[in-house]
Amino acid sequence: MTHRPPGSPILCLDLGGTWFRSGLLDENDELHPLTKTPALSVRTHPQPPAVLQAMLVEHIVATATRARDAHGCTALAISLGAAINGRTGLVIGSAPLWGPGRHPLPLGQILADRLPRLPVHVINDVSALAHTLRARHDHPPGTRKAAAVTVSSGIAYRTIDLDTAHIPLDQRHGLQGEIGHLPAPVRWRDRPLTAVCDCGGTDHVSAFSSGRGITELLRTLPEAAPFRTAADPRATLAAFARGVARGDPRAMALLDLFTLPLARVLLHQATLDPEVSATYLFGGVVDGLGDPYLHSLLRNLNDLGLYEISATDETYFARRVLRGAADGLAGLKGAGLHLRHTQTGLHLRDTRADLHRRDTQAGLHLRHPQAGRQP
Repeated sequence: MTHRPPGSPILCLDLGGTWFRSGLLDENDELHPLTKTPALSVRTHPQPPAVLQAMLVEHIVATATRARDAHGCTALAISLGAAINGRTGLVIGSAPLWGPGRHPLPLGQILADRLPRLPVHVINDVSALAHTLRARHDHPPGTRKAAAVTVSSGIAYRTIDLDTAHIPLDQRHGLQGEIGHLPAPVRWRDRPLTAVCDCGGTDHVSAFSSGRGITELLRTLPEAAPFRTAADPRATLAAFARGVARGDPRAMALLDLFTLPLARVLLHQATLDPEVSATYLFGGVVDGLGDPYLHSLLRNLNDLGLYEISATDETYFARRVLRGAADGLAGLKGAGLHLRHTQTGLHLRDTRADLHRRDTQAGLHLRHPQAGRQP
């Protein structure tokens, strides 16, 4: 098998539930954005999952073919907003893209057949975000293990060892950190709230805290009426964001409601895995609401409290829960960096194997100087 040199340009795709992005990672690991288009999702194209998956494949093939011809890219790295078995590469499903249920898709195999001259690597979008953390140099002192959290059309979490790039996965199912689908009982103003997740489940974290969950709550909660400006949910969301930006108490109270389920999950994470000393927030919700979102999450974390720690260490959560890059490009770059890291590893292993074979052959020649001669 011939491996591409580590410095070859890589086409990167970030295919999420809201946007499809593309970019080129050059030989200096600098990302050059190319396109940004609305996602081919069940929200924008109400079609059966099999049809949406076929549309996804055609989008990838067309984009890759154009980029190969126009930019000379020699590999394709995909960050996909879907649950993926990280051990087998099988795409299991994506509620934001295809709706509720399991919809297995051997995307890597399909693309290998459709793009035989272009090495393809598919990775979960939050895993891609986690890999961008290895390129940061401003982690809290002593950080060796970090986590990435995306809060966008869905919610998910991923831990990574910054030294080795190892992302722990379930031994059989190849998953980690699908926190958006954890149960999240919520009370608001002394009454229980119920919300339906994109996956079809009831009262999941994503149902209250994802972009789509927030949009639905703003549509239905009586307390959100001051921000409902039209039938267009985007206008309501924009009005809410403006309220947050100016510190409107009604908007801030709602924001604290929306961040509470995620705060509970991160509190459990801090309890169960204290080696994760930096957790970075990404995604359209975080970027759209900015620092007030982070401050709300920290308020909830401090109110909940970490036993025998946060009461005496008032900046504990503020030091450890941080915003990631806000340009929306981290998924693209992370996918490309991970592929390049993989290519480099393969290249080094091939080099070591060649050296080993050469040394072995040389050793045999020295031990048997007559080897190969006819008697």
